[in-house]
Amino acid sequence: MNKQQFLTLVLPWLLVVLLTSILVIITFQPKPEITVLPPDNRIDSLHHIVDSLDKQVIKLRHDYDSAQENVRTEIEYIRIKNAKDITNIPNLTTAQRDSMWATFKP
Repeated sequence: MNKQQFLTLVLPWLLVVLLTSILVIITFQPKPEITVLPPDNRIDSLHHIVDSLDKQVIKLRHDYDSAQENVRTEIEYIRIKNAKDITNIPNLTTAQRDSMWATFKP
């Protein structure tokens, strides 16, 4: 068998056999199993807990801001009342002045 015959007859068949064997090996290899995990509800429940805690924090911040505003309003009212009482001091008697000074809230 000369070189020309080898290239025209044997080599193409050898390539066909080689490629066929490679395809057979690839197609019949066992496929890896795909495992499906059951749904995990813990993450969803944690998201729900975080959302409810966020809502509670927002509500508490609102309540705190309201309380702070009420305290600020009360302090302003007391200061205005004390300022009015202090401007009225010259019109009071000595006993009235002493009792008024005793009732002032800081």
